[in-house]
Amino acid sequence: MGKLATKAGSSCRIPSLDGLRAVSIFMVVVGHVSGTIKASGYSTSMLLSFLGQGRLGVSIFFVISGFLITILLAHEQSATHSIDLKDFYIRRAFRIFPGFYAYWMVALFLTLFGFIHVTRAELISAAIYVWNYVPRSADTWFLGHTWSLSIEEQFYLIWPVILKWAGPKRGKWIALLIVISSPFIRVGSYYLFPSTRPRIGMMLQGRADSLMIGALLALVSLTQEDLTILKRVTRSCLIPIASLCFIGVDSLLTQKFKGAYSLSVGISLQNVVIVLLIAHVVFYDKTALGRILNNPVVAHVGIISYSLYLWQQLFLTPKNTTLTGIFPLNLVFAFLTAELSYYCLEKPFLRWRKRFSRVPGGVRSVETSIEEQKPELLITPVSA
Repeated sequence: MGKLATKAGSSCRIPSLDGLRAVSIFMVVVGHVSGTIKASGYSTSMLLSFLGQGRLGVSIFFVISGFLITILLAHEQSATHSIDLKDFYIRRAFRIFPGFYAYWMVALFLTLFGFIHVTRAELISAAIYVWNYVPRSADTWFLGHTWSLSIEEQFYLIWPVILKWAGPKRGKWIALLIVISSPFIRVGSYYLFPSTRPRIGMMLQGRADSLMIGALLALVSLTQEDLTILKRVTRSCLIPIASLCFIGVDSLLTQKFKGAYSLSVGISLQNVVIVLLIAHVVFYDKTALGRILNNPVVAHVGIISYSLYLWQQLFLTPKNTTLTGIFPLNLVFAFLTAELSYYCLEKPFLRWRKRFSRVPGGVRSVETSIEEQKPELLITPVSA
């Protein structure tokens, strides 16, 4: 059985992932800021429409999350022969909750004082991470992005339990089964449960494959034989070019066929393209694309991407008619707030959570190195 080894202090790391996070948040930000550009009296172009693929950007986030979380779980399972679920959830809480509930409290404050309008049901459903399952006539912008955060939290609740029970070998087949069955679940939900149609792509069963294909990539990387095949398949320099072309084709097909395309094959094709791109830039990070993704400035945008995803929703909306909502000042405010959130909330809580973690130091250092954006992880398949 393959093992996931770490090498603290090594120059080795999982390259390019921060850069891909930067690409993800760039797509979301461009998609959202486009409306404020028009509202501020500026003209937009087809290039902005091409780059502002927010849903595709979120899909990249999902695949990366599934990949990294599964690496961490597999490493713990290899080191301790088990997964401490309680400790995992404590570590996730320290990672996710501080920034999220700070944003939630600001949304509550702004609602109470009449600056924005968010209903009580929306506040509650966002607070308990079930936004994606609560029917509503129209999504409130200021908490609308919590649909993706809800999916991630639901994934965190379920997948570690499955992997602890199944182990890496069976977990790989379970992940593959979910990836294959998801388009059928989406189409079946569309016809069998018509009331859920507006939310199919935002519910866990409708987007689980985006996370699970990342998990599958991590589990395939555990054995030398599978890893060798994976590297051979993802070596081609045509993968980045094909990925760029796919963005345009995917956008055109989504506009023309809408759910008929996205629910049946669109989301699945996105996942495949993303996972091939991730494998390519991780294993072959010395290419021109790899050098761009690992540029310190690009990587830093990826580092603050979670905070930026949270806080940009306040500023990048035509509904914000104050100074903070006018382009390009709204971009400045969004980035400044994200920086403050990262350095004043995320980093301190990442340090404090060490006091509450009981996992072996090697496992904890891997997770800390990834999440404090000092990755020192070396994936080394070796014989048991």
